[in-house]
Amino acid sequence: MANRPDTLTARAPRLGRTWPALAAIGLAQLAAFIWYLTVPLPNAQAVQTTLPDGSTGAEPLRRIYVVMQALPHVVPGVGWDDSLLGTALANLSHVENLGDRLPIVAAGLLIAAAAVGLGRWTLRAFAPGIPTQAAEQLALAYGIGATLLGALSLGLGRLGSLHPWAVRLGLAALALANLRRPTGPLRLPRLRAAVPLLPALPFLILMVLGSLQPSLDFDALEYHLQGPKEWYQAGRIAFLPHNVYTSMPFAVEMLHLLGMVVLDDWWRGALVGQFLIMTFAPLAAILIAGATSRCAGPRAAWVAALAYLGTPWIYRLSVFAYVEGPLAYYHAALLWVVAAQFSSSSQTAHPPKSAPVRSWAALLGLTAGGAMACKYPALISAVIPASLVAAIGAVRAGSPQALAWFAAGLALTIGPWLLKNQLDHRNPVYPLGYSVFGGAPWSEPREAKWRAAHGPRPITGTELIAGLADVAGRNDWQSPLYLMLAPLAALRPGSRRASGWLALYAAYLFATWWLLTHRLDRFWVPILPALACLAGIGADWSTRRGWSILLATVLAVGLFTTWIYDTTALAALNRWTDSLATLRRDVPALASPSLTWLDRNLPPGGKILLVGPAAVFHMDHPIVYNTVFDDETIETLARDRTPAEVAAALRQRGITHIWVDWSEIGRYRSPGNYGYTDFVTPALFDRLVAAGVLRPLTIPWRDKNLFVVADPGSG
Repeated sequence: MANRPDTLTARAPRLGRTWPALAAIGLAQLAAFIWYLTVPLPNAQAVQTTLPDGSTGAEPLRRIYVVMQALPHVVPGVGWDDSLLGTALANLSHVENLGDRLPIVAAGLLIAAAAVGLGRWTLRAFAPGIPTQAAEQLALAYGIGATLLGALSLGLGRLGSLHPWAVRLGLAALALANLRRPTGPLRLPRLRAAVPLLPALPFLILMVLGSLQPSLDFDALEYHLQGPKEWYQAGRIAFLPHNVYTSMPFAVEMLHLLGMVVLDDWWRGALVGQFLIMTFAPLAAILIAGATSRCAGPRAAWVAALAYLGTPWIYRLSVFAYVEGPLAYYHAALLWVVAAQFSSSSQTAHPPKSAPVRSWAALLGLTAGGAMACKYPALISAVIPASLVAAIGAVRAGSPQALAWFAAGLALTIGPWLLKNQLDHRNPVYPLGYSVFGGAPWSEPREAKWRAAHGPRPITGTELIAGLADVAGRNDWQSPLYLMLAPLAALRPGSRRASGWLALYAAYLFATWWLLTHRLDRFWVPILPALACLAGIGADWSTRRGWSILLATVLAVGLFTTWIYDTTALAALNRWTDSLATLRRDVPALASPSLTWLDRNLPPGGKILLVGPAAVFHMDHPIVYNTVFDDETIETLARDRTPAEVAAALRQRGITHIWVDWSEIGRYRSPGNYGYTDFVTPALFDRLVAAGVLRPLTIPWRDKNLFVVADPGSG
């Protein structure tokens, strides 16, 4: 990935000299875009349409329908108010409500400033001399500091020391301690240089506003947010036996916990965490641009950043409380480190004295460990490739001690989470690695259930084609720019070696996702930074005017399509400027109408045992619940016990009501799903009702039951 002069100024590629060749590329891109618009979306619900015979039927949703609905008067009967563009602008118009977000943004900026301060100190201590631009240094410092803040929060939380004012003052100290006066004159970026990135502004506006809405996604409500909420309410971080997901690396979720502590409010604090998750997207774009600029020209850099920010996946993961957005950031950081290291070392026979090989190795360890602190699969997607790069660098420089610095970077970032699980379960990667490490309270039946749900899927040609099609553009939240531009990276002189390595890494990420996981689509998101770099290089394959005009057209139609898609509910909740009071009232009902009804209709002081539901973050009442992979609570309370013993166990836990969601239990029991214990049956509750332990209450749902635990003195 050497930083070579831009050879395009001296010699255009032979292919770019002929209009027929340029026309062929244009036709290929047109075909790719038509396919992108017309391929059925695999995750979207079918739409009702009128057939030629006048009847109605279900039609798979395609992006062409979204594009046609975007502008007024394209579809008959669709005026400005009904068009997607008109709807989007209307949803963005209530700016008078945005003042209620200011405390959330202020808390987020405090935490972000502390992360930057901690990250800068770490870079100075562990990776001195790394050549960076100011924006790149900010992006690196933030990501590294955020991971270390998570580790500090874990340590303080285990000690029960996350007190609001102590945390606020500590964050302020970290932010202020690293404020430095500029060593030279302050230079503002030239306006002309910023113009190519203006198309990113509409995407960034949606990201910022979208991140300040409450979440309604199942996984977020089950553990990404629920785990920090329980720790905040308990005043300490401890093992949660009813939620196995909270035993995984939770560096990203610590941002939610910090937000809850800073604002002393679990609901608004979760929004602080989501706001911080959003910030990883533009910072990843900075690092993607920086990596690409070391392989090609300036145009390649800004196209790579635009392609990344214009991907609906990146918007979606910026407004959901998921970890894949930050995870993609750390993969972008890895690409930047490798590109910067090899471009620096190729300029002379030896690496620059200001950036010894141990600095690069430490930075690789910090970023790879940061990725794994987001999610276990990064062991394969980030840590293993980074280990190979660190080993190659150490051998080339004749510096074996560099590997010790790499290990130190890993230990700082992922080490605390492995230590936590070692202390809690005698298994550093609990609940994974059970066959090697064991780990209570995991068991063979739970391991079999986990493997059936999360293990590799069958290897067939059809599945492989489907996976490739998803990454190429079929997936609901993919961008067309990767398919239209990335293949052209092979045509750019001076960048073919870098393009080859990027393509190899992208292939590795795809292969390991497809072979080793259960192929959930968002698990391949870490491939996007590499594809964005390739798209940027491909955009820079020629400097001829004809290609520049064609590139501008490709970017315009591609970014317009993805932005319009981002504005719809197909991407995420799009009530960007509603008041927080309105959102707090409405969003829980969108996520689960029945649980919202239950939470609002039970008397104060009630404590609910939930049988089936686990997406419980929005509930205000005290609850007892478990995820589907944990021991079922009602089974532990009722198995091999008499009704009187069950009643005593319920009273001991303080449970006043039991809610049974048979539709959710049926979903788990459906073919191909996770499964659900056979112990839970209607007969179980009939027996407890007949014994006077429970008394049924009337509710508006036939596929659910609500019971009140009988008062022992009432009979």
